[in-house]
Amino acid sequence: MKRTTLFSLLFFVCMAITAQTRTVTDMAGRKVSLPTTVNKVFTDRFISLMAFALDEEMLCNSTFSVPDAGQKYISKAYCDKPLAETNAEEILKLRPDVILLSFLDDDDRETAEGMQAKLHIPVLLVKFELPKYREAYTFLGQALNRPASANQIIDFLDKYIIPLNGQTKKIAKRPTVYYAEGNRGLNTEAAESLHSQVIDYLNARNVAQVKTGSIHGMAAVSIEQILQWQPDVIVAWSGFPAGMDLPKTAKKELTTREYILTDAVWQQVAAARNKKVHQVPALPFGWIDRPPSSNCLSGVLWLAKQLYPENVSFDLNAALKEYFRLFYHVEITDKDIAYLINN
Repeated sequence: MKRTTLFSLLFFVCMAITAQTRTVTDMAGRKVSLPTTVNKVFTDRFISLMAFALDEEMLCNSTFSVPDAGQKYISKAYCDKPLAETNAEEILKLRPDVILLSFLDDDDRETAEGMQAKLHIPVLLVKFELPKYREAYTFLGQALNRPASANQIIDFLDKYIIPLNGQTKKIAKRPTVYYAEGNRGLNTEAAESLHSQVIDYLNARNVAQVKTGSIHGMAAVSIEQILQWQPDVIVAWSGFPAGMDLPKTAKKELTTREYILTDAVWQQVAAARNKKVHQVPALPFGWIDRPPSSNCLSGVLWLAKQLYPENVSFDLNAALKEYFRLFYHVEITDKDIAYLINN
């Protein structure tokens, strides 16, 4: 009887454990057992903002510092999270239910398997490239049991982001673009770089004939190459707007855009001479990249209006208000938008 009772107890314990878990297939095709209820997730750098959009309280870490000037434009919940990278001790200390890692290539599968075996915490791999956002939020909504917020984000993508890809593809004359990075504009990103994916998504023609480089990008080019390329439009990055957060009178050096517009050699580039140089908004994070995460969705909206003012007709302010509400959990005004775009 005692043995029977013991076996019965073990059976019901196993059944209870099984009932509290489920198996999902992540975006790398891995089968992963997850708890039925997910309260806290730990993320790496590139998935942080994506997960935060689903539930501002779900993250147990942040991965990027928000500049003082940007803290008005993102929920305090993100700024208050401890900064932590994928260090085993930090992860165990925060005790997440699930770990989310970015998925770019097969090496990431090995990383995820090793981390899961070491920490005994389920690890999910998530694609974060711009064309995959609808798929990613469908997956995250299901895996993390956040279907309502995922559906709101998917509706936003269907309403604003995805149509822009199709619309701009049909435009006969699409501009050539140079993405100017570095404090003199002599670093850039080739087509298909994670850092130029907004330009690619809007079907503009990236003039940079350089190697894609590492995940950090920033390929060096010469002014002679740019003079040869002669782009129609220059987009100046938000990664190093010198003097950002300071009044203009306090700036100690020019921003990249200001340098391009005033340098004598750059004036040989027609786009600079004709002031076709657009400064990427920088708050709370860069709108094109830095990081190359869901912050780039605001860049799709903004850059579409810069590149195709006569071809796209959506209400930019309405779209940005919805974006900031869904992804950063704050309400912004027309005045806020004017500040974000012009500073």
